[in-house]
Amino acid sequence: MKKSVLTILAIIAASTVMAQSAEDALRFSQTFQQGTARSAAMGGAFGALGGDISVLATNPAGMSIYKDGAFSFTPVFGNVTSNTKFNGFESEDDKFSFKLSNIGFVTSHHNGKEDGFTGFAFGMAFNRLNNFNINQKVYGRNDVSSFLDYWTKRSQGIHPDNLNDIYDYRAYDLYLFDAVDQNTWKYQNIYGYPGAGASYGEYQTYISTTKGGINSWDFAFSGVYAEKIYFGASLGLQTLNYKNVATFKEQDVSDHFDFEEWSFREEMKYNGTGINFKAGMIYKPVNFLRFGAAIHTPTYYSIHQKVYTYYEACNDNQSPMDPSFPDLYQYDFRFNSPFKGILSGAFIVPNIGLLSVEYEYVDYTKARFEINEEDNYDFDEVNQDIKDLYRATKNFRIGAEYLAGQLALRGGYAIYGNPYKNVSESIQRQIVSAGIGFKSESFFFDLTGTYHIYNTEADLYPSVDPNTIAAPTYKIDNRHLYIMATFGFKF
Repeated sequence: MKKSVLTILAIIAASTVMAQSAEDALRFSQTFQQGTARSAAMGGAFGALGGDISVLATNPAGMSIYKDGAFSFTPVFGNVTSNTKFNGFESEDDKFSFKLSNIGFVTSHHNGKEDGFTGFAFGMAFNRLNNFNINQKVYGRNDVSSFLDYWTKRSQGIHPDNLNDIYDYRAYDLYLFDAVDQNTWKYQNIYGYPGAGASYGEYQTYISTTKGGINSWDFAFSGVYAEKIYFGASLGLQTLNYKNVATFKEQDVSDHFDFEEWSFREEMKYNGTGINFKAGMIYKPVNFLRFGAAIHTPTYYSIHQKVYTYYEACNDNQSPMDPSFPDLYQYDFRFNSPFKGILSGAFIVPNIGLLSVEYEYVDYTKARFEINEEDNYDFDEVNQDIKDLYRATKNFRIGAEYLAGQLALRGGYAIYGNPYKNVSESIQRQIVSAGIGFKSESFFFDLTGTYHIYNTEADLYPSVDPNTIAAPTYKIDNRHLYIMATFGFKF
């Protein structure tokens, strides 16, 4: 076998650098709006309430609940903790962030009449819809497989000159696997032949740092009929930014093999812009009761992807060689997120408090990747994966507010359904929230804390043969804490 050279490579779990995945479709479709501190404190259940700048991104009909104009902005501090479990080993990592959750204004006009069209409102607002900031670290011993098995297995019988896939070719070219029979081009890697006498016991480390999020600028108009029917629409301009730096490493801690370690790294960036349309209404049959409904069209994104791959080598004594220059791969594509429908209701006791509930329907099987006309790339396979892996979800939000003069105490709870079709374990996100508020004739201040709880699992790398050896899976226990403060002025 060739002399071992230990290398840093880059990889995507799929077989090509430019491939999108069903996981990307879910990432670009899910939203967990932070909005203002008041709306977040009540679980985001504001579709039937209105009177809050966050509704421009959910149900724009709620703008006309305002009797006057208002301006507010909301900074948010976040701490995201990720605890992973892999083969009996546990690792934990944290990510801190400071962002702007919401900023916007509404100007509202009412003519004082009780019949006909009695008022209208205009508004513009920025809302943060999703937060990608998270660090993950996975560490553990693996006695049954290696990432190299995946490359080695699918290269069997192929002449080295025909190893078209960049990862198979790099793994061979950088001495991580080699031919033991040049007549049949049978390969084995530095552990041996995968699944047939290979010797394992290496320690594996995966470190991932992710930044970015989904943000929306909404421009909205709403009106009122007879002070009972509120209606509105908004045009949403969304931005998507995602950056992930991932490193995978295998180490021979016990000096069992003829190498110390091998590893690879990739940097992946997505930058996109999208457009959508939202429309909604609120019906107030009596002063203490409100019902709301809203629809959101798919967001039509245009996305640019960049993948940087870095290569570095060491000899058996861990002496570094000159690192290579990074390789850059770029690709453009389109993505359509699913349609969304929202129903809501609220019970209000003047000067005492209120209770609000909301139901949201999202069908993730409707997410779609599309090619640009000038590119020759087929998304049929990944779009079929989206249909096979995901399902429609039903999300519920509830919030309450108690008034004590100028002070308000708030609490809320939200649960977002499991989007996976064939996962026996319930993978869903729960959000618990609480807050306090103060308002005067011209100023209001709200402070809120929200706590996100959800568990997920992922494969460390693909399986060589799912029928015999399953892909190594790690579980992730995620905890997100956000502290938000809204400063607002009435005019």
